[in-house]
Amino acid sequence: MNPKRFTGRLLGFEAAALNLESQIALLNERLATADATIGMLDARVREREATVREREAAVRECERLIDTLKAAHGPAASWPQAGDDLDDSIDTVLPRLEGWCTPRKAHWLAALVRQNQALRIGEIGVYGGRSLLPMALAARQVPGASVWAVEPWSNDIAVALPTDEANDQWWREVDMAKIKRGFFEAVQGCGLTSTIKILELPSNLAHTVFQQEPTFRFDLLHIDGSHAEAQALADVKSWLPMVAPGGIIVLDDIGWDSVAKARDHLRAVGEIVDEVRENDGLTSYGAYRVNAAGLSPRHTEIKISEPQTA
Repeated sequence: MNPKRFTGRLLGFEAAALNLESQIALLNERLATADATIGMLDARVREREATVREREAAVRECERLIDTLKAAHGPAASWPQAGDDLDDSIDTVLPRLEGWCTPRKAHWLAALVRQNQALRIGEIGVYGGRSLLPMALAARQVPGASVWAVEPWSNDIAVALPTDEANDQWWREVDMAKIKRGFFEAVQGCGLTSTIKILELPSNLAHTVFQQEPTFRFDLLHIDGSHAEAQALADVKSWLPMVAPGGIIVLDDIGWDSVAKARDHLRAVGEIVDEVRENDGLTSYGAYRVNAAGLSPRHTEIKISEPQTA
């Protein structure tokens, strides 16, 4: 073969080889880009899958809530509705609520609302709503009335200040989420969502919220929070200025030794409207009128009839 021709062919092969290497390098670069794109798409797919799982969980939670609300509504007669007889409504709803409010006290609280025509009603320490719902049912019959519910539903807050070991241990273990759920079901079932305003806060933080409205005053305030001596007295002293002149403070368990200082403070600064000790020897509560000398005409007619035993 002619050397020149051989050299020419060899140069041609080398050029072809270089071109092939260049194409291979380009392909490798494209493959690397494709791998990166695939990796990014895989990550996006995983993110979408995680989002789908989250949304599926949210849908399941919504379905659970819908089922809960359906159960709360139940048959028309299962929860008392607007227009029903108040006493019958209280007797119907009370057995379905968690708590310790007796039927006698429930009707007594409702009578306070009606006879005082209270427009701004509050409760410190709601738990399952057994005392708040009777007041709210009565408030529904007072045009323009609203009820504020202050309750943190927290085991830790419930035992922040000690009472006695047995009582504190019970509060450490009670299922607060279940109690809260039952209360919300009752509020929804009774059609009281527009009447009851809920502050899921401890007493001291809720108090700061109300302080933001300098002119706000309660007509009726039920204090049934922690029965630790210091907290019971602190609740009475801090919330007392939030009650309108002529308004009523109700204090629960006035027969407890740990509540005695709070009760005595109300006796000293207010006027006893009523103090009740039920026949079981355990249940006691009192109503005290604030700043009696400053009564408005609307409050001078308050009369509390003797509660009837259910």
